Amino acid sequence: MEQNSLGVITDRETSFGRLVGKILFISILIALFWSPLWFGSPQHNMLQKTLVEKSIDLKPDEHTFPSYVSFAYVALFQITYPNKYLEYGLFAIGALTVLALLSRCRVMSKNHSVTYVGLGWALLMMAVIASGKMSKVPADPWGGALYVLYGAFFYAAVVSFLTRGRRELAALVICLGMLFVAQNALFQFCGGLEKTRSFFAQEQGYETLTAFTNAWFKTNHTPTEQFNINRLLSDRVYSNFTNPNILASYCMIVSLLGLGLYKSGIKQVVKIIGLLATVLALATLFLTRSKSVIMITFALFVLWSFVLYRAKALSLYFLIGVFIVGAVFATVNMVWGYGMGLKNKLVSSGGARLDYWKTALDMIRKRVLTGHGVDSFARKYTGNEGTLFAHNTLLHMWAEFGIFAGIGWLLASYLPIVNGWDNFKAAAKKDPLQLSCILASGGFFVHNLLDFDFHVPGLTLVALAVMAMAFQNYNENEATQN
Repeated sequence: MEQNSLGVITDRETSFGRLVGKILFISILIALFWSPLWFGSPQHNMLQKTLVEKSIDLKPDEHTFPSYVSFAYVALFQITYPNKYLEYGLFAIGALTVLALLSRCRVMSKNHSVTYVGLGWALLMMAVIASGKMSKVPADPWGGALYVLYGAFFYAAVVSFLTRGRRELAALVICLGMLFVAQNALFQFCGGLEKTRSFFAQEQGYETLTAFTNAWFKTNHTPTEQFNINRLLSDRVYSNFTNPNILASYCMIVSLLGLGLYKSGIKQVVKIIGLLATVLALATLFLTRSKSVIMITFALFVLWSFVLYRAKALSLYFLIGVFIVGAVFATVNMVWGYGMGLKNKLVSSGGARLDYWKTALDMIRKRVLTGHGVDSFARKYTGNEGTLFAHNTLLHMWAEFGIFAGIGWLLASYLPIVNGWDNFKAAAKKDPLQLSCILASGGFFVHNLLDFDFHVPGLTLVALAVMAMAFQNYNENEATQN
């Protein structure tokens, strides 16, 4: 008995099943390459959307092939949703995903992490759907559809990445996407942001940005307006994302994947692309000046090297080299990005997050079970900075969709890391790419407790695919047998 391309246990696989499996795999690869390039930006903040589009010379009004795809993508969620037929379809997708994961399709691991992850996605998706019905608040154009599709995408990735060759190809595609993301980041750093500011000032009726800011700061403004202008004046790069911290999280994931490809790739061209992706990801991370992600990445790189050194897959010199380079990178970035103002920046950033979390906890206290409905945090938050998210995915899910959504998110996000680590320890040969996927998933999970990564499809789809790669059992014979 073996499992076919869709994760179903059967005596033999039909040609139609193989065709569907190949189409699914190719679709996943396209999504992994396409997502950060076009879907990295939340649709809510028009100023930040303009900042990205103008700084990398995107022309939304030109009828190019990408613009048609983007239009179809936006129309699906922002025009047709909520729609009862689409909602039924999403529910069906979610139900099939849950059944597939609960039945432990595709991954025949020695523990029951697969089942628990399926239960996590089940809780999350049902809580999102139920909260929208019970809270009776005005529906967001995205509704809860995004989170339901996340679950379906994760199952598709689990099904598609059975063999090591497919996992390596998916990692390679993600690394190739980094080449374009890094190009846009470099363009912004070398004048694109200045061009954006000039464009914005001219749209407001001023010849220069200086003339605009001189007039603007002489008048009173709301905290949200002040926050947006501060973002406009910041030198931190965004690339295709509307927040430098989200771009930094993407760079963290790709830098580890690239390093894993470099150390485990069979073909020389794969090793070169992996090394190039790592260098570009770290360089782009440097330009984001994201304090938390830089320190998380440094810790992950040291841990990656230490684990492989203990497994005798790396030399002591490589371990020492990674530690020295990582320490210098983190120190220089902090000094260059903040200098003597680092302490004040840490207090300001930490204080803002404590304010977000206080609002989320207050919402949780009032409706522990059901939550307040989609986008309710943005409506209830009245702090000094304009934000749509609690900057902690666990608290955000719990506040908006109830306790079962919070538990579901924890199970769905944390257990793939645990399962991957168990499989890694049990494997006779320690694979650097597998360890990269495990640690990259862990870094994404940690940063989700500090920011709003989960709400940005361009980042989360890539992270879910990496979780699926970490989730797999790397013993090829055991993974394909009942």
